[in-house]
Amino acid sequence: MVPAFLLLLLVAVASASVDISNSTVPMKGACQVTQYVLALQFMCGFESIHGLWPDPYPACDTCTSEVFSTSKLSSSTLTDMKKYWPTCQAGNTNEDFWSHEWSKHGTCSGMTQDAFFSKTISLY
Repeated sequence: MVPAFLLLLLVAVASASVDISNSTVPMKGACQVTQYVLALQFMCGFESIHGLWPDPYPACDTCTSEVFSTSKLSSSTLTDMKKYWPTCQAGNTNEDFWSHEWSKHGTCSGMTQDAFFSKTISLY
């Protein structure tokens, strides 16, 4: 049996594919990101952002190794992240969660940290 929160997450992910082809971000090499999956979570007891997952074509293996830092975010982006993108996992801080999302997905988006997180919030 699949837990209810996981089913809700899967439904949210499946229904939230976003085509932002008018905002295509060229990446290193020949790949470009034209579609993203906006993943939502319900584990906090309310709907919030889990992440924005780029779907590059062709597949990219040239993601950056830039380390996440809240100092690279505008104050308005950081304020919105605290409101709409909290961690729901006990024992982790918001910064831990955002760092994970940046290193796994944001570094492959071709965007700056502020652009990646503010774009995610705007799609939410």
